[in-house]
Amino acid sequence: MRKLSRGRGRPPYGFRTAVVLDGTGQRQLLVPDEHTAPVVRRIFHECLDGRSLQSIAEGLNTDGVPSPGPAAASATRPASGWSKSTVRAILLNPRYAGRNAPEGLADDAAGGRQLIASDVFEQVHAVFAKRRKRTGECDAEPPKPYALRGLLRCGRCNRLMQGTWNNGEPYYRCRVPATEDAECADHPRNVYLREQAAIGPLLAWLRGLAAPQGLRRLLVAGGGHHAVAAARHQLRSLGTDGRPGASALQALGVRLSYSDSDRLLDVKAVLGPEGLVVRTRIAL
Repeated sequence: MRKLSRGRGRPPYGFRTAVVLDGTGQRQLLVPDEHTAPVVRRIFHECLDGRSLQSIAEGLNTDGVPSPGPAAASATRPASGWSKSTVRAILLNPRYAGRNAPEGLADDAAGGRQLIASDVFEQVHAVFAKRRKRTGECDAEPPKPYALRGLLRCGRCNRLMQGTWNNGEPYYRCRVPATEDAECADHPRNVYLREQAAIGPLLAWLRGLAAPQGLRRLLVAGGGHHAVAAARHQLRSLGTDGRPGASALQALGVRLSYSDSDRLLDVKAVLGPEGLVVRTRIAL
């Protein structure tokens, strides 16, 4: 029996190699992987549904779908999460439409290595071409309006929580990489905070500092009348309608820490040119 030749390189994500016997001996075929092939199909169909690369990646991460990761990923060096570039690489890979098998692997004459129909692949490329013509790059889109960007830390590990868009609204997430699980034993794999749950109580407290009772609190905090007046003017810049952006909250020296175990938001603000420090804890 002929010795099985070794293919050059690992199979693309969504495939695995299978060993078959024929009249000439053993050979390797590229066949769909039952675990990852559905993920590839999901990515293509979500792209055709109008979802952006970032949105697709965030959805996969939220659902806990393992990413392809680097070639060196293993049990001791797990793969990182999904990103826009990973999703783009899959959508642009012609192998999923049954073209260009990796060197060293035989073609499956039955067409088993075609995960995506040719018309689906062509439609996705038409989407990319349309975006490129409209914006000058494949996946350009307006930045997501995260009001707490760069201001919110996880109460468990003190890392900045990252913005993520779910179900059409902003959330913040602290995700522990698999490589740090042992160091963060009491930290859930993902800690989430919905922006809607935090921004209303936060703005109510900040705007309340400009009211008479709040101004008395600023005086107690050590501010003179001049400092309190300056802080009052700064707080009134928040207005009463709408949501300020992250830059407006940064100007107020706002810093936040969220404890998911008891749903408490620790708030610190540094107001006025004299740096009046005020703190509170908000139950969400």
